[in-house]
Amino acid sequence: MGITMNLKTLVFRFLTRFLLPVAIIAAAVYGFMQLKGSRPKAPAKTVTEQVWGVSSHQVALRDIAPEVTLYGAVEASETVQLSSTVNAFVNQVSIGRGDRVSKGQQIIELDDRELRLTLAQRKASLEDAKTLISTEKNSHQTNQKALLIEQQLQAINQKNFDRQQQLVAKKVAPTSRLEDATRALQQQELSILNRKNTIANYPNRIARLKSQVTQNQILLEFAELDLERTKILAPFDGRILSVDTATGNRVRNGDLVVKLYNTRSLEVRSQIPARYLPMMQTGNSGAALAASISHQGKTYALQLDRLSAEASASQGGIDAFFSLSGGQEIEVGRNLQVKVKLPTQINVAALPPLAIYGQNRIYRIIDQRLEALSIMRVGDWTSPSGEQLTLVRSAELQTGDQVMTTQLPNAVTGLLVETR
Repeated sequence: MGITMNLKTLVFRFLTRFLLPVAIIAAAVYGFMQLKGSRPKAPAKTVTEQVWGVSSHQVALRDIAPEVTLYGAVEASETVQLSSTVNAFVNQVSIGRGDRVSKGQQIIELDDRELRLTLAQRKASLEDAKTLISTEKNSHQTNQKALLIEQQLQAINQKNFDRQQQLVAKKVAPTSRLEDATRALQQQELSILNRKNTIANYPNRIARLKSQVTQNQILLEFAELDLERTKILAPFDGRILSVDTATGNRVRNGDLVVKLYNTRSLEVRSQIPARYLPMMQTGNSGAALAASISHQGKTYALQLDRLSAEASASQGGIDAFFSLSGGQEIEVGRNLQVKVKLPTQINVAALPPLAIYGQNRIYRIIDQRLEALSIMRVGDWTSPSGEQLTLVRSAELQTGDQVMTTQLPNAVTGLLVETR
């Protein structure tokens, strides 16, 4: 009886402590699931594609002469460095850096006193050489006359020798007289030989003296030239780049004194990008192409003079040289924008710059969706109304096409757009 009561007590405690909480939790979960399953369902939302509002430009293919804006620097193709050709002190410097000079204008004067003394010395040497020629001619005439006299004396000595030889043979005269006659005959013969040799060498002596006259004449002309060069003159109409001496300095032969450039040799040097070279290398290396620059509110016309024969290793373009007329108030080394007018291009489209993505892509609008097209830039163009446009060429572009002119960061082929 007691055992039966304890068993019932244990069963009761197990049911109340363990199974009852589990049953309560299971009932709660079941009820929550029933409530969740029986709630009303929300209607599904319809997904709509976003439409982007854009601006567009209608394409019209035309034949247009494009313009290209380049950057160039003003250079002078004729720049000289004047130097001293004599050793002298500087008396006067008449110019300064930046001054304009005219051809033949004296810009520096050197002290010429030492050179005038040298010139006087050269003149005296020349006159002395000329006097020696006159003296030699007189001596030659005298030698010719003296030769005749000596020959006559030789004939007398020959007769005396013959007579003394006969007398000695007849033993009428002593042998000493024959010896004296022989000596006199030989001495006279030697004198005649010397006289003839002197006469024979006359042309050589005259030639040598004339050579000395020529040398002295050349030295005199050098002295005159050095004297002229004490006045340093401008070789052309130009502008002074630098002055490398001052009054009182002593300059030596070869010392640089002035650097200047010819104002009529000004040109603008600019590099032509590789994509424009085929259009510029037409005819006489593009020599017929015109260009212009603007400086301080003035526009100056340029003419393409020549193209460089060497391409740039870094950028692939080549240098172009545009001639600039003289007398312009533009400093050498100044950087300027150069607008070049290229030959007329066939079937190109003029688009606003905003229509171009990157370097070679535009978007055509077909049925309100974008289509990417690859293009090639051929230059810039200013419309009659003054609008700045970019000329492009594409085999797929046709007259009447609509091209997007709004810069969308997410522009891709197929994007839905709406033109405003």
